[in-house]
Amino acid sequence: MALKPWEIAEKLLPFASGAVDVEHASDAEFQAWIDASGLGDMIDDAGIMAWSFDDRCRIINHALRAGRVLSFAENNSNNSENNSESELFGGGASACEADAREVC
Repeated sequence: MALKPWEIAEKLLPFASGAVDVEHASDAEFQAWIDASGLGDMIDDAGIMAWSFDDRCRIINHALRAGRVLSFAENNSNNSENNSESELFGGGASACEADAREVC
């Protein structure tokens, strides 16, 4: 199971102080979620100092493909249910989909 980048962007990372979406989480917040989710073994020894959005998409989809169970906070907004992908994104392919060589 792979998620599209816009599906990942709206996923909420749970923290004691509240939830933050994947796209807007700081590098430190995303790394804390990686550590809490037990995904540290999926990252090379050098680690990732700055998590780009593409890197976030890749590690989440890599973990899902490997059968890992990831915990996300509930998104109480139903804004995404009211808009189709084509309305939100013009129906075009994402940058990740356009480059089939990369794992998204």
